[in-house]
Amino acid sequence: MPLNSINTNRLLRRTMMVMSLGLLITLTPVVCASQQPVPVPQVNANLGSCTVDFTVSQSREPLYNAEISVNISYGFMGVKKMDLKVGTNSEGKARFVGLPDKVHNPPLVFVVDSKGLRNTVNYWPSVKCQARYDVIMEGR
Repeated sequence: MPLNSINTNRLLRRTMMVMSLGLLITLTPVVCASQQPVPVPQVNANLGSCTVDFTVSQSREPLYNAEISVNISYGFMGVKKMDLKVGTNSEGKARFVGLPDKVHNPPLVFVVDSKGLRNTVNYWPSVKCQARYDVIMEGR
């Protein structure tokens, strides 16, 4: 076997090894990133044990940073008030925890705002303490 052919084979093997290693290094972060769950943003009212989960979407795509807010009147005659607000993650999800099971003048009205669109969700904690809502933003 000529000397030139041996050098060519070695060079070809090294090139293939470097290319394979480069491909492996390039794809490893993608595989690792897709396996990590995205944390769901949540706000805690510390007023009870009720929880509301939201998933916000538009045209079947999750909406990132859609703002969900609620004004809670609680206590004797509803004299105590609390405003809560949270934004959705990249999967369009957000959670409210620690909500009271009894509120003054139910329902609690959650307002969802995103990109100039607005939607409301009525929630009766005394009827369903653990609730989940899929909010579809329509328009424009």
